[in-house]
Amino acid sequence: MTEDTTEGLLRQIRDLLMPISEHYRPAYEESEANDRKKLEETVAGIVSSPKRRRAWDLIDGTRTQRQISQQSTLDEGSTSRLFKALREIGAIVDTPNPTKQVEID
Repeated sequence: MTEDTTEGLLRQIRDLLMPISEHYRPAYEESEANDRKKLEETVAGIVSSPKRRRAWDLIDGTRTQRQISQQSTLDEGSTSRLFKALREIGAIVDTPNPTKQVEID
């Protein structure tokens, strides 16, 4: 199969899939918005105490988990459990300096 033939077939496939994609897009976007809202509600519940909320507010990708623990006055064990819960639900990215995947009010 030549490059031109492969590219032509891929374009035909794309063109055939576009109407299907457009048909299901509203339902997909609504589902994504609902999932995002549920995640925000879950995070809000997890960080409901003042110390946990302070730790959440400090997550900006510039501080390590230990620095966040110290600055939020949350003990390291509690910080570790908090970050584990947040990682498990996908609210933060597990890097040396954690970053949020969602914002809450």
